[in-house]
Amino acid sequence: MTKPTSFRLPEPLRITTANLESITRPARLQNEMAEATKFLAELQRSSLARSVAQALTRSIAQFDTKLDVDHEVGMKLVSFGQTVTFHVEGLGYANPNLLFFRGTTPDGNRVELIQHVSQISFLLIAIPKPDPNQPKRPFGFHMPERQESERAAEVEDSSC
Repeated sequence: MTKPTSFRLPEPLRITTANLESITRPARLQNEMAEATKFLAELQRSSLARSVAQALTRSIAQFDTKLDVDHEVGMKLVSFGQTVTFHVEGLGYANPNLLFFRGTTPDGNRVELIQHVSQISFLLIAIPKPDPNQPKRPFGFHMPERQESERAAEVEDSSC
């Protein structure tokens, strides 16, 4: 009777921890790259001027609801030692990174602030209506839904 011999897999077919790592690593790296791409795409979408404008619109509208009938939303900007205060009348944007604030100063001058989304810094204030005999202008910027290609082709204005 012959003695049974032990069976051994040839070296290339033997699965070891190192072999398993080398087999699964490409798939794991591909999955990590896909997740990183999704994260970066979401980060880019959230930093578009449109997203910032929508968030500002909600914040400004909420501020407006707390004002009495004799006051409107105003902005105070301080830059280079100068202060500018104006009635906020409109908000626009141009993707990917520009915001436009339109309004009137208390002495009646028209103003437009063009601001990069990374530079946003202003103070919302309650300022008296320009004409106490006129009703308060309701705050509520209209943010129309448009095709991305249309937004890329023109500066959107969501003025009141």
